[in-house]
Amino acid sequence: MTGRIVNLDINDSGSWRRVTSFDLDTFEDGDLEHCAHGLLELSSNQKLKARLIAPGETVPLMTWKHGDMWREWGEKPWKL
Repeated sequence: MTGRIVNLDINDSGSWRRVTSFDLDTFEDGDLEHCAHGLLELSSNQKLKARLIAPGETVPLMTWKHGDMWREWGEKPWKL
């Protein structure tokens, strides 16, 4: 892989684990999040969380939790 690499990590039991890595240059904007959301929503674990994080970074680019959507790091949930 070359280009802009990002890791998909999940946390379903208290610690983060890498699922796989992606080259963002092979996706249109939003496509990776859309595909990952569809897969993650299939989990029966209601406590499942995920993140997209660049290798070597400590702050994720995006975070996700079951029943919600991808959000930029620090973005607050919408209030209806």
